[in-house]
Amino acid sequence: MNAARVPTVVATFALVVGSAIAIDPAGWASFVTLRWAVVSTATLVLSVVVFWLGDVRLHRATAIGWGVFLAWAAIASIDALDPLYAWIGTPDRHLGLVALVLFALMFFAGQSFRGRQAAVVLMQAAVLALLFIGAYTIFEILGRPLIDVETGGRPGGPYGTAAYLGAACSLLLPIAIGSAIDGLDGKQWRRAAAVAGAVGTIAALAAQTRAGWVGLIAAAAVAAPAALPWLRKRWRIVGAATAALIVVAIVSPIGSRAIAAFDFSDGTARGRIDEWQIGAAVAINHPILGVGPEGYRIAFAEGVDADYEMRYTRVTQPDRVHSGALDVGVATGLPGMALYLAMAAFLVTRSIGAASTKQPWLVGIAAGVAGYLAQQFFLFPITEVDPVFWLFAGVLFADSTPMAQIQIDWVRWLSVPLALLAAVAAVFGVRDVAADRRAADAFQATLPATALRHADEAIDLRPDSIRYYVIAAAVAEQPLDSISLIQEALEISPQDPLLLELHASEYLRLARTNQNVEQLRFAIDLWERLVERDPVHARYRFELGGAYAILGDDAAAIEELRSAADLAPRSVAPLERLVRVYVGVGLEREARRAITELEERGLEQQSLEVLRALLDQPDDA
Repeated sequence: MNAARVPTVVATFALVVGSAIAIDPAGWASFVTLRWAVVSTATLVLSVVVFWLGDVRLHRATAIGWGVFLAWAAIASIDALDPLYAWIGTPDRHLGLVALVLFALMFFAGQSFRGRQAAVVLMQAAVLALLFIGAYTIFEILGRPLIDVETGGRPGGPYGTAAYLGAACSLLLPIAIGSAIDGLDGKQWRRAAAVAGAVGTIAALAAQTRAGWVGLIAAAAVAAPAALPWLRKRWRIVGAATAALIVVAIVSPIGSRAIAAFDFSDGTARGRIDEWQIGAAVAINHPILGVGPEGYRIAFAEGVDADYEMRYTRVTQPDRVHSGALDVGVATGLPGMALYLAMAAFLVTRSIGAASTKQPWLVGIAAGVAGYLAQQFFLFPITEVDPVFWLFAGVLFADSTPMAQIQIDWVRWLSVPLALLAAVAAVFGVRDVAADRRAADAFQATLPATALRHADEAIDLRPDSIRYYVIAAAVAEQPLDSISLIQEALEISPQDPLLLELHASEYLRLARTNQNVEQLRFAIDLWERLVERDPVHARYRFELGGAYAILGDDAAAIEELRSAADLAPRSVAPLERLVRVYVGVGLEREARRAITELEERGLEQQSLEVLRALLDQPDDA
């Protein structure tokens, strides 16, 4: 191997393979923190290597498009709802402006891998990544996961979530199949690619994700013209594989999941449509600049109505739209969404053109790019996978039909600032991994003082991450300590809805502990502000009603608790508290009606008897 090519190979494998295998069993966010540290650093290192050593030529139209998009996203970030995380991304998602720049760098870097021989290293890395993903998923199916987490009954592979697993398979599985047909310059690689294709297929089916399946269908459609001659010669193998898939669909949950997944009358499919409606409403409310990257969790309440709250509740706080185009549109406005769709159209056109060449390696890349893009229209950009996708998208542009190129001679010197950024990313990544491990130690500690010390150490390592303030607040014994930590987090992200809710909750806990009227009034003020921001949030109204009841404002308590009960028709907590308020003010008839409603909602008999006993007590009891 040419010595000058060694750094490129190492950086490529670090990114592509690292994006799959970077998990940390000792961490609190085992599937997130280390992976982002590896992906962000490896992306910058690969950019440095390619720009310094490579012959950089960029597709003119897409280079201009990326430049305009990033400039617009930067303007949107200046006016964003979250002034810090719009730039660096939240600790959970990392999709700030920095991530968008990394995507663009990978697209430009991928265009330096011109020709089959240059692209082979990328495909070999993809094969190894899929081998690990498939093997991990199979062990998980067998009940032997490396990290035991709750994934909702579907395997999440090394990503910890079925949605991400399906997304990764939609990109890597077609590339592995193309690699197996091509051979990648060696029998060992052909065999490895074939095995990766087999275990990747198992992982893709087991993930049971609509988006992933749509992506694979799109990939098959793109590859079909090139694959048909090959398939005709091997019709027996194809028939046997098809029959096996049918059997698997019948005897496993996959078949019923496939039917339910595309039933839009109810269930999760209906939920996706409702989420798109909320995302569209937010985008329409902010049509020019959007809410800024990472602002959707703050603006989400703008699109929620009572029907959505009653159907789905707010057990989890959505922070992204399950549609790539809408997600980008919410973050950067309709102009940003238009640029995203234009790039998608370019990619689809290039994929179809590349498939017509009938070169297996290029067809595999084209199918993988098309598949990932298709699934993203039903999911969202993923910072842990998208850099790899954009890298292969760049290869696709460079190696498909002829294109108008820009020769950039000075780009070599761009490697210098990128190298500095890579060093910064590495330092912050290492500190974040260390902080994440301290967070895990905090929850495992038996003594509260020890737990809080570990959490404080995590904050010292990454004082910009609200995650560690929340963890410290959770393990703090004293309400005042929790409140202080949450207030520090609010200085970082002043409008974060979960932080605001925690702040109000902790103040109400403090008021109850101290039986302090002034603290209670302040807590009520906090909950009233939350209700004003999000009037159909059942939890907000429930907590506000409870606070009013403690204060003795029975009329206000009844109003809020009744609203909470209506907004959460499957919950019994608001009605239980409402019965007690009714009894306290002598509204016996209303109390009995509420008890009947609780019985209809399935409250256990013992609890019902306790509430009925309240009505039978003498007035002076």
